[in-house]
Amino acid sequence: MSKPYIPTPLALAVLAAIVANPLSSQLAAQSIRTLSQGDAVRQVYAPIIKAANRSVVEIVVDGESRVLGTVVGKNLVVTKYSELARKTKKVDNPAKLQCRQGKNTWPAMQLGFDRPADLALLRVVNAKLTPVQWQTKTPRTGAFTASPDGTATPLGVGILASAAYQHTIKQAFLGIQFKNGETDPAEILRVVAHGAARAAGLLADDVVVKFHGKKITDSQQLRDVIRSCKPGDQVSVTVMRGKEEKTFELKLGTNNSAVESGQEEVWGDLSDVRSGFQQVLQHDTVLKPADCGGPVVDLTGKVLGVNIARAGRVETLALPARQVQQLVKKLLAAEGKEAGESERK
Repeated sequence: MSKPYIPTPLALAVLAAIVANPLSSQLAAQSIRTLSQGDAVRQVYAPIIKAANRSVVEIVVDGESRVLGTVVGKNLVVTKYSELARKTKKVDNPAKLQCRQGKNTWPAMQLGFDRPADLALLRVVNAKLTPVQWQTKTPRTGAFTASPDGTATPLGVGILASAAYQHTIKQAFLGIQFKNGETDPAEILRVVAHGAARAAGLLADDVVVKFHGKKITDSQQLRDVIRSCKPGDQVSVTVMRGKEEKTFELKLGTNNSAVESGQEEVWGDLSDVRSGFQQVLQHDTVLKPADCGGPVVDLTGKVLGVNIARAGRVETLALPARQVQQLVKKLLAAEGKEAGESERK
Protein backbone atom coordinates (compact mmCIF):
# COMPACT_ATOMS: atom_id res chain seq x y z
CA MET A 1 0.00 0.00 0.00
CA SER A 2 1.37 3.40 -0.96
CA LYS A 3 1.97 5.98 1.73
CA PRO A 4 -0.63 8.76 2.00
CA TYR A 5 0.46 12.17 0.77
CA ILE A 6 1.24 14.54 3.65
CA PRO A 7 1.53 18.20 2.59
CA THR A 8 4.71 19.96 3.68
CA PRO A 9 4.43 23.18 5.73
CA LEU A 10 5.53 25.11 2.64
CA ALA A 11 2.85 23.53 0.46
CA LEU A 12 0.24 24.32 3.11
CA ALA A 13 1.44 27.93 3.20
CA VAL A 14 1.09 28.19 -0.56
CA LEU A 15 -2.44 26.77 -0.47
CA ALA A 16 -3.37 29.09 2.38
CA ALA A 17 -2.14 32.08 0.41
CA ILE A 18 -4.20 31.02 -2.60
CA VAL A 19 -7.35 30.68 -0.50
CA ALA A 20 -6.67 34.00 1.24
CA ASN A 21 -6.40 35.83 -2.06
CA PRO A 22 -10.08 36.49 -2.94
CA LEU A 23 -11.51 36.29 -6.43
CA SER A 24 -12.46 39.51 -8.16
CA SER A 25 -14.97 40.12 -10.92
CA GLN A 26 -12.23 42.06 -12.70
CA LEU A 27 -9.74 39.19 -12.54
CA ALA A 28 -8.13 38.64 -15.96
CA ALA A 29 -6.57 35.26 -16.63
CA GLN A 30 -3.63 36.79 -18.45
CA SER A 31 -2.80 39.21 -15.63
CA ILE A 32 0.21 38.72 -13.40
CA ARG A 33 -2.11 39.45 -10.47
CA THR A 34 -4.39 36.46 -10.91
CA LEU A 35 -5.56 34.16 -8.11
CA SER A 36 -2.50 31.91 -8.32
CA GLN A 37 -0.03 34.73 -9.05
CA GLY A 38 -1.10 37.46 -6.67
CA ASP A 39 1.17 39.11 -4.14
CA ALA A 40 0.26 36.79 -1.26
CA VAL A 41 1.25 33.66 -3.16
CA ARG A 42 4.37 35.11 -4.74
CA GLN A 43 5.64 36.35 -1.37
CA VAL A 44 5.50 32.78 -0.03
CA TYR A 45 7.97 31.85 -2.77
CA ALA A 46 10.47 34.63 -1.96
CA PRO A 47 12.83 32.39 0.09
CA ILE A 48 12.49 29.55 -2.44
CA ILE A 49 13.78 31.57 -5.40
CA LYS A 50 16.52 33.39 -3.48
CA ALA A 51 19.34 31.17 -4.78
CA ALA A 52 18.01 31.00 -8.34
CA ASN A 53 17.70 34.79 -8.47
CA ARG A 54 21.50 35.04 -8.43
CA SER A 55 21.50 33.15 -11.74
CA VAL A 56 19.05 35.36 -13.66
CA VAL A 57 20.13 38.18 -15.98
CA GLU A 58 18.45 40.53 -18.43
CA ILE A 59 19.50 40.32 -22.05
CA VAL A 60 19.84 43.76 -23.64
CA VAL A 61 19.66 43.89 -27.44
CA ASP A 62 20.76 47.13 -29.11
CA GLY A 63 20.11 48.99 -25.86
CA GLU A 64 16.67 47.46 -25.28
CA SER A 65 15.93 45.02 -22.47
CA ARG A 66 14.49 42.18 -24.54
CA VAL A 67 14.35 38.88 -22.62
CA LEU A 68 15.73 37.05 -19.57
CA GLY A 69 18.78 34.80 -19.45
CA THR A 70 19.85 31.89 -17.25
CA VAL A 71 23.44 31.64 -15.98
CA VAL A 72 24.95 28.21 -16.74
CA GLY A 73 28.62 29.04 -16.14
CA LYS A 74 30.72 31.81 -14.56
CA ASN A 75 30.60 33.71 -17.83
CA LEU A 76 28.01 31.71 -19.77
CA VAL A 77 24.31 32.47 -20.21
CA VAL A 78 21.55 30.76 -22.18
CA THR A 79 18.53 32.60 -23.50
CA LYS A 80 15.82 32.53 -26.18
CA TYR A 81 17.57 32.74 -29.54
CA SER A 82 14.74 34.27 -31.58
CA GLU A 83 14.63 37.33 -29.27
CA LEU A 84 18.23 38.35 -30.10
CA ALA A 85 17.63 39.58 -33.65
CA ARG A 86 17.67 43.21 -34.65
CA LYS A 87 14.21 44.70 -35.02
CA THR A 88 15.21 46.36 -38.28
CA LYS A 89 16.13 44.11 -41.20
CA LYS A 90 17.95 46.91 -43.00
CA VAL A 91 21.13 46.31 -40.98
CA ASP A 92 23.10 43.15 -41.73
CA ASN A 93 25.60 43.19 -38.85
CA PRO A 94 24.65 41.35 -35.61
CA ALA A 95 22.86 43.14 -32.80
CA LYS A 96 24.84 44.53 -29.86
CA LEU A 97 24.29 42.19 -26.92
CA GLN A 98 24.69 42.92 -23.22
CA CYS A 99 23.84 41.13 -19.97
CA ARG A 100 22.52 43.11 -17.04
CA GLN A 101 22.23 42.02 -13.44
CA GLY A 102 21.35 44.61 -10.84
CA LYS A 103 23.61 47.63 -11.35
CA ASN A 104 26.12 45.70 -13.48
CA THR A 105 26.07 45.51 -17.26
CA TRP A 106 28.56 43.50 -19.31
CA PRO A 107 29.05 43.11 -23.06
CA ALA A 108 28.14 39.68 -24.40
CA MET A 109 28.80 37.68 -27.53
CA GLN A 110 26.82 34.83 -29.03
CA LEU A 111 28.83 31.59 -29.09
CA GLY A 112 26.21 29.52 -30.86
CA PHE A 113 22.57 28.56 -31.02
CA ASP A 114 20.29 25.57 -31.48
CA ARG A 115 17.39 26.52 -33.74
CA PRO A 116 14.98 23.66 -32.89
CA ALA A 117 15.33 24.47 -29.18
CA ASP A 118 15.36 28.24 -29.91
CA LEU A 119 18.26 28.43 -27.43
CA ALA A 120 21.34 30.66 -27.71
CA LEU A 121 24.55 30.43 -25.68
CA LEU A 122 26.24 33.74 -24.79
CA ARG A 123 29.65 34.47 -23.32
CA VAL A 124 29.59 37.44 -20.93
CA VAL A 125 32.82 39.44 -21.03
CA ASN A 126 34.67 39.98 -17.70
CA ALA A 127 31.77 38.65 -15.62
CA LYS A 128 31.87 36.26 -12.68
CA LEU A 129 28.31 35.03 -12.45
CA THR A 130 26.68 32.36 -10.29
CA PRO A 131 25.54 29.29 -12.26
CA VAL A 132 22.14 27.74 -11.53
CA GLN A 133 21.71 24.69 -9.35
CA TRP A 134 20.03 22.09 -11.57
CA GLN A 135 17.41 19.68 -10.27
CA THR A 136 18.70 16.20 -11.05
CA LYS A 137 15.52 14.37 -10.05
CA THR A 138 12.72 13.92 -12.58
CA PRO A 139 9.93 16.39 -11.74
CA ARG A 140 6.47 15.02 -11.06
CA THR A 141 3.29 16.27 -12.72
CA GLY A 142 1.42 18.52 -10.33
CA ALA A 143 4.56 19.94 -8.70
CA PHE A 144 4.51 23.61 -7.72
CA THR A 145 6.81 25.85 -9.79
CA ALA A 146 8.05 29.43 -9.72
CA SER A 147 9.68 31.59 -12.38
CA PRO A 148 12.19 34.08 -10.90
CA ASP A 149 13.39 37.23 -12.65
CA GLY A 150 16.04 38.45 -10.20
CA THR A 151 13.67 40.41 -7.96
CA ALA A 152 12.48 39.48 -4.47
CA THR A 153 9.34 37.65 -5.61
CA PRO A 154 8.86 35.50 -8.73
CA LEU A 155 7.22 36.69 -11.92
CA GLY A 156 4.60 34.06 -11.32
CA VAL A 157 3.96 30.64 -9.88
CA GLY A 158 2.22 27.65 -11.33
CA ILE A 159 1.81 23.90 -11.46
CA LEU A 160 3.70 21.50 -13.69
CA ALA A 161 1.18 20.20 -16.20
CA SER A 162 3.43 17.48 -17.60
CA ALA A 163 6.88 16.03 -17.28
CA ALA A 164 9.17 16.21 -20.33
CA TYR A 165 7.46 15.20 -23.55
CA GLN A 166 8.06 15.52 -27.28
CA HIS A 167 6.39 18.74 -28.30
CA THR A 168 6.91 18.72 -32.07
CA ILE A 169 7.47 15.73 -34.32
CA LYS A 170 10.47 16.33 -36.54
CA GLN A 171 9.44 16.93 -40.13
CA ALA A 172 11.40 18.29 -43.05
CA PHE A 173 10.72 21.99 -43.49
CA LEU A 174 11.48 24.15 -46.52
CA GLY A 175 9.87 27.34 -45.23
CA ILE A 176 7.56 28.59 -47.99
CA GLN A 177 3.89 29.39 -48.43
CA PHE A 178 2.19 28.83 -51.77
CA LYS A 179 0.37 31.48 -53.75
CA ASN A 180 -1.84 29.02 -55.64
CA GLY A 181 -4.01 25.98 -54.95
CA GLU A 182 -2.99 22.34 -54.83
CA THR A 183 -3.25 21.72 -58.57
CA ASP A 184 -1.60 24.98 -59.64
CA PRO A 185 2.12 25.59 -60.25
CA ALA A 186 4.18 25.71 -57.04
CA GLU A 187 4.51 29.50 -56.96
CA ILE A 188 5.86 30.98 -53.73
CA LEU A 189 3.73 33.55 -51.92
CA ARG A 190 6.34 34.20 -49.23
CA VAL A 191 9.35 32.61 -47.56
CA VAL A 192 9.45 32.11 -43.79
CA ALA A 193 12.18 34.09 -42.02
CA HIS A 194 13.76 31.07 -40.27
CA GLY A 195 13.34 28.54 -43.09
CA ALA A 196 15.90 26.90 -45.35
CA ALA A 197 14.35 28.58 -48.43
CA ARG A 198 15.06 32.04 -47.05
CA ALA A 199 18.62 31.12 -46.09
CA ALA A 200 19.31 29.72 -49.58
CA GLY A 201 17.95 32.77 -51.40
CA LEU A 202 14.51 31.73 -52.68
CA LEU A 203 12.10 34.64 -53.11
CA ALA A 204 8.39 35.34 -53.33
CA ASP A 205 7.04 34.81 -56.89
CA ASP A 206 9.63 32.09 -57.61
CA VAL A 207 8.00 29.01 -59.16
CA VAL A 208 9.49 25.68 -58.04
CA VAL A 209 9.91 23.40 -61.06
CA LYS A 210 12.29 20.78 -59.68
CA PHE A 211 12.99 19.52 -56.15
CA HIS A 212 15.47 16.86 -55.05
CA GLY A 213 15.81 15.60 -58.62
CA LYS A 214 12.06 15.35 -59.26
CA LYS A 215 10.11 17.50 -61.71
CA ILE A 216 7.43 19.56 -59.92
CA THR A 217 4.19 20.44 -61.68
CA ASP A 218 1.99 21.63 -58.81
CA SER A 219 2.15 22.70 -55.16
CA GLN A 220 0.65 19.49 -53.76
CA GLN A 221 3.33 17.42 -55.47
CA LEU A 222 6.00 19.59 -53.87
CA ARG A 223 4.40 19.13 -50.44
CA ASP A 224 4.44 15.36 -50.92
CA VAL A 225 8.09 15.31 -51.95
CA ILE A 226 9.10 17.44 -48.97
CA ARG A 227 7.23 15.06 -46.62
CA SER A 228 9.27 12.18 -48.01
CA CYS A 229 12.49 13.94 -46.91
CA LYS A 230 14.04 14.19 -43.46
CA PRO A 231 15.31 17.22 -41.53
CA GLY A 232 18.97 17.71 -42.41
CA ASP A 233 18.68 16.34 -45.96
CA GLN A 234 20.74 18.23 -48.52
CA VAL A 235 18.56 18.96 -51.58
CA SER A 236 18.64 21.03 -54.74
CA VAL A 237 15.72 23.30 -55.66
CA THR A 238 15.23 24.69 -59.15
CA VAL A 239 12.93 27.66 -59.64
CA MET A 240 11.80 29.88 -62.48
CA ARG A 241 12.45 33.51 -61.56
CA GLY A 242 10.76 35.42 -64.31
CA LYS A 243 12.20 33.87 -67.46
CA GLU A 244 15.40 32.73 -65.76
CA GLU A 245 15.98 29.28 -64.25
CA LYS A 246 17.94 29.19 -60.98
CA THR A 247 19.09 26.25 -58.86
CA PHE A 248 19.81 26.41 -55.14
CA GLU A 249 21.47 23.93 -52.79
CA LEU A 250 20.06 23.87 -49.27
CA LYS A 251 19.69 21.86 -46.08
CA LEU A 252 16.14 21.15 -44.93
CA GLY A 253 15.34 22.19 -41.38
CA THR A 254 12.44 21.69 -38.96
CA ASN A 255 9.47 23.95 -38.45
CA ASN A 256 9.53 26.18 -35.38
CA SER A 257 7.23 28.87 -36.75
CA ALA A 258 4.36 30.16 -34.68
CA VAL A 259 1.12 28.20 -34.78
CA GLU A 260 -1.74 30.31 -36.09
CA SER A 261 -3.81 31.45 -33.10
CA GLY A 262 -6.40 34.06 -32.19
CA GLN A 263 -5.53 33.89 -28.49
CA GLU A 264 -3.34 36.99 -28.59
CA GLU A 265 -6.33 39.27 -29.08
CA VAL A 266 -7.92 38.00 -25.87
CA TRP A 267 -5.10 36.90 -23.58
CA GLY A 268 -2.09 38.96 -24.65
CA ASP A 269 1.00 38.29 -26.76
CA LEU A 270 2.35 34.79 -27.29
CA SER A 271 5.98 34.05 -28.19
CA ASP A 272 6.72 34.36 -31.91
CA VAL A 273 8.58 31.03 -31.79
CA ARG A 274 6.51 28.65 -29.71
CA SER A 275 6.79 25.33 -31.54
CA GLY A 276 9.46 23.15 -33.11
CA PHE A 277 10.84 22.06 -29.74
CA GLN A 278 11.70 18.42 -29.18
CA GLN A 279 11.55 18.01 -25.40
CA VAL A 280 9.65 20.43 -23.16
CA LEU A 281 8.14 20.71 -19.72
CA GLN A 282 4.78 22.46 -19.58
CA HIS A 283 3.46 24.54 -16.71
CA ASP A 284 0.55 26.94 -16.32
CA THR A 285 2.40 30.04 -15.14
CA VAL A 286 1.24 33.11 -17.05
CA LEU A 287 4.34 34.82 -18.44
CA LYS A 288 4.89 37.43 -21.11
CA PRO A 289 7.13 36.55 -24.09
CA ALA A 290 9.78 38.90 -22.66
CA ASP A 291 9.73 36.86 -19.41
CA CYS A 292 11.12 33.79 -21.19
CA GLY A 293 14.78 32.79 -21.11
CA GLY A 294 14.90 32.60 -17.33
CA PRO A 295 14.75 29.53 -15.07
CA VAL A 296 11.74 27.73 -13.61
CA VAL A 297 12.28 26.18 -10.17
CA ASP A 298 10.53 23.68 -7.91
CA LEU A 299 9.79 24.02 -4.20
CA THR A 300 13.40 23.15 -3.34
CA GLY A 301 14.63 26.13 -5.37
CA LYS A 302 16.44 23.84 -7.82
CA VAL A 303 16.08 24.63 -11.52
CA LEU A 304 13.81 22.32 -13.51
CA GLY A 305 14.52 24.00 -16.83
CA VAL A 306 14.57 27.23 -18.84
CA ASN A 307 11.33 28.95 -19.85
CA ILE A 308 11.42 29.05 -23.65
CA ALA A 309 7.97 30.14 -24.86
CA ARG A 310 4.57 31.41 -23.90
CA ALA A 311 2.55 29.08 -26.13
CA GLY A 312 -0.99 29.63 -24.90
CA ARG A 313 -3.23 31.40 -22.40
CA VAL A 314 -1.93 29.31 -19.50
CA GLU A 315 0.67 27.27 -21.39
CA THR A 316 4.32 28.05 -20.77
CA LEU A 317 6.95 25.71 -22.22
CA ALA A 318 10.36 25.12 -20.67
CA LEU A 319 13.39 23.21 -21.94
CA PRO A 320 14.18 20.49 -19.36
CA ALA A 321 17.35 20.89 -17.29
CA ARG A 322 19.04 17.84 -18.78
CA GLN A 323 18.42 19.01 -22.33
CA VAL A 324 19.77 22.50 -21.59
CA GLN A 325 22.96 21.03 -20.13
CA GLN A 326 23.43 18.80 -23.17
CA LEU A 327 22.90 21.70 -25.56
CA VAL A 328 25.41 23.86 -23.68
CA LYS A 329 28.04 21.11 -23.99
CA LYS A 330 27.24 20.69 -27.69
CA LEU A 331 27.48 24.43 -28.41
CA LEU A 332 30.71 24.82 -26.44
CA ALA A 333 32.25 21.88 -28.30
CA ALA A 334 31.21 23.36 -31.66
CA GLU A 335 32.61 26.76 -30.69
CA GLY A 336 35.90 25.22 -29.58
CA LYS A 337 36.21 23.25 -32.80
CA GLU A 338 35.54 26.35 -34.87
CA ALA A 339 38.11 28.36 -32.92
CA GLY A 340 40.69 25.62 -33.41
CA GLU A 341 40.09 25.54 -37.16
CA SER A 342 40.45 29.32 -37.34
CA GLU A 343 43.80 29.16 -35.54
CA ARG A 344 45.09 26.49 -37.94
CA LYS A 345 44.23 28.69 -40.90
